[in-house]
Amino acid sequence: MEKKLMFSAKNIKKSFYETQALKGVDLDVYEGEVIGLIGENGAGKSTLLKIIIGVQGQDIGEMMMHGKAFSPKNPLDANAAGVGMVYQEQSLITSLSVGQNIFFGHEKDFRKFGIVNWKKMYEDAKGVLAEVGSDFINPRKKVIDLNFATRQMIEIAKVVNITKQKEGDEKCLILLDEPTSVLNEEETQRLFVEIRKLTAKGHSVVFVSHRLDEVLEISDRVYVYKDGGNAGNMPVEAATERILYELMVGRETTTEYYKLEKQSEPSDEVILEANDLGLWGKFKHCSFKLHKGEILGFCGVVGSGKEEICSVLCGDEKPTSGALTVKGRAVKYSAPVHALKDGILMIPKERLVEGVIRSLSVEDNIALSNAKLLKKNGLVSRKRVGEQAKEWIKKLNIKTNGGDELVIQLSGGNQQKVVFSRALVSEADVLILNHPTRGVDVGAKEEIYNLIRDIVAEGKSVILLGDTLEECSSMSNRVLVMRDGLITGEFNAAVGEKPSQVDLVSLMV
Repeated sequence: MEKKLMFSAKNIKKSFYETQALKGVDLDVYEGEVIGLIGENGAGKSTLLKIIIGVQGQDIGEMMMHGKAFSPKNPLDANAAGVGMVYQEQSLITSLSVGQNIFFGHEKDFRKFGIVNWKKMYEDAKGVLAEVGSDFINPRKKVIDLNFATRQMIEIAKVVNITKQKEGDEKCLILLDEPTSVLNEEETQRLFVEIRKLTAKGHSVVFVSHRLDEVLEISDRVYVYKDGGNAGNMPVEAATERILYELMVGRETTTEYYKLEKQSEPSDEVILEANDLGLWGKFKHCSFKLHKGEILGFCGVVGSGKEEICSVLCGDEKPTSGALTVKGRAVKYSAPVHALKDGILMIPKERLVEGVIRSLSVEDNIALSNAKLLKKNGLVSRKRVGEQAKEWIKKLNIKTNGGDELVIQLSGGNQQKVVFSRALVSEADVLILNHPTRGVDVGAKEEIYNLIRDIVAEGKSVILLGDTLEECSSMSNRVLVMRDGLITGEFNAAVGEKPSQVDLVSLMV
């Protein structure tokens, strides 16, 4: 049976000042299918989704939904037409409860004589959460008290709820912009189950991800955008990671994706040492050494304690037991600024929330961690700030109109590159990289891997929480595995001796 066209976008163009974000892209979505939408950072994926959901308007082009002209003025208009979206940068209001967020803008459904029936709202919210396998989330809980991955499941539940409002013949279109970027493997597979349930009912999904293996697993067809234009589209049966990569970046994949030929041997000098380190309720009895010029990887599921160890090392948390030694001196940090004075800096996982000040320019953000080095006669030199930014914009291939452009005007992936450049210019001796390539396209990942190899070759040390097990083991000299707050194993990860994913998982669960 031939599928019915649900949504169509033709020749969509969009410019921001002098930047042309979309140069005439197309997208067709049929009922009951998953469209994988991929492209490098700045390719225009998020811009198109924001136009479809009504956050922005296109300059040129037209859209159709169920055979009718579609031009939403805002997200509520789009919702009414059966279109919902999970944003790359989460849209939840953290001061409100889970239930209030799920039904935000639809409170009238629970209001009678001007009074909201809160009991019914929370009961209905519990049912919506159960639809996506997240009934463990308390709908009365404030969002601010939940971790990032849990918030993502709430975003997804909120969007799935839109489909429940459309029980007639018209089906819904769900836009997922990097929905798995903060989810672990189990949560990702749970999401895929829900996506398949939706498409089985005739609803459709546009799935944006930088993880090509996920796109190939869940999609029926794949669209590739490059520099704001169409680079190709194909059924998933005709696609491979290599084909998609080459369409995205315009060049063949390199055989040494993780730059193993540049992996160097660390020195015997210990730059940082943890001895029986612990944080009450998070991890305990953790002992390890980080050598000069070494990449030390940490693997473990969410809640294993690896994130909290990084928080202690960078000064976000105070340890409750054990000792930490940096460059031969016992330390106990009470704030990140104290760790930075000793040459320790972390790139946080929630970079767009904690890593950048989006109201500042690109060059000012890059300069945040090394302002002292840019001083001239006691004042920060604007000339040096600009020159530094120009250098790192080129090195990391940050797509921007210049160093004076506001970070908020960049794509999510390019904002992340700004955070990474800030860490690299800080001249820190120890960089804690908490998922440094999360949300970054495959071409940019290679650039980041190359940079990590270069800074380690200069004698700096890295603690790496990889985005995948493969990334962690391939980039590291040694890998520590954690489970339930304990270090359960250590693997040598020299070139030719990398631990298998089976070996790592066996000690993680």
